Amino acid sequence: MATVAELYNERLNRIKKAVALEKPDRVPIVPLGDSFCARHLGIKLSEFCAHPELSNETMLKSFTSLGQVDGIQHIAFNPNLLSTIWLSKVKFPGKELEDDELWQVEEAELMKIEDYDVIIDKGFDYFLNDFYLNRLDNLGERLQPFYAAFPGAFKATADLGIVPFSPVIVTIPYEMLCGARSMVVFLKDLFRIPDKVQAAMDASMPWILENARQLCRTMKPIALWVGGWRAASEFLSPKLWQRFVFPYYQQLVEAVAAEGVIPVLHFDSNWTRDLSFLLQLPKAKCVFSPDGTTDIFKAKEILGDHMCIMGDVHASMLTLGTPEEVHAYCRRLIREIGPTGFILAQGCDTPPNAKPENVKAMIDAVKD
Repeated sequence: MATVAELYNERLNRIKKAVALEKPDRVPIVPLGDSFCARHLGIKLSEFCAHPELSNETMLKSFTSLGQVDGIQHIAFNPNLLSTIWLSKVKFPGKELEDDELWQVEEAELMKIEDYDVIIDKGFDYFLNDFYLNRLDNLGERLQPFYAAFPGAFKATADLGIVPFSPVIVTIPYEMLCGARSMVVFLKDLFRIPDKVQAAMDASMPWILENARQLCRTMKPIALWVGGWRAASEFLSPKLWQRFVFPYYQQLVEAVAAEGVIPVLHFDSNWTRDLSFLLQLPKAKCVFSPDGTTDIFKAKEILGDHMCIMGDVHASMLTLGTPEEVHAYCRRLIREIGPTGFILAQGCDTPPNAKPENVKAMIDAVKD
């Protein structure tokens, strides 16, 4: 019988082979779940969000009770993390919301138009520190308990032989500024003051790149998310997307890959139109992780010889489908997207009302 260390290394090797476009002994399964895990085990979301150690424990218990996973994408959760990528306030269960109500990102114009000049003139770090303190209610201090618990979550996950795959999130200026300005106002900025927006983005990148490098060096993750949500192709014309989105992703992905860490392109919404641009990213170093909206079969056609693909069991299927339907779709993914260069997972996140038997069917599908 394999030791925990041997099991961990077996699973890690399986994942790394998939990323390198090699054929592993079987397709790896690396799910993500936060609110689902809490609901599955009857943990109130207010408790789950308030205690990072509990969130880690809950994720591990939930997934290991449903089958044998090779890794999990996130190892603990706190809704404040969403504020770091969208610079928006978040309503918490047990505070602004009922105890078991899902957290909510508030869409509000917290950043003013003159803040672009602050970023350009004083630097993104100056702007961000002031923004965290004065407009996000001292976000840095509120995240300290989560960061303090993170090493323990890493160890607890690895001690079960499970790979903590991509527990860290970074993103590009577009996502952060869009959240801070609010989406409608920011999109207007792209037309009214495009040069100023680009100047602020360019001024932000040195800090974003150095922050990503330091995260890679201090935390030493196997992979991290390079997230994309509002920057998806379906929201912008090609001209705007090619100016304000892709060049910044390319810089960030290359910086992460240069540190020996796998960039996981966690791209929600529909990116089908611009999949060919991803061929400019480092070959056999990245993972493309769509949420079920992008055509994953088209992604295989375009990217299959260039980067690993992860996904994309749809939220609707996990919630409304049957175990038989989930199993059949997973087998199709393994057959048509894999078996090389593929990691099985849900699309984006496992929804809170997913049926446990459907999640189990997804996990078990890799064993057939």
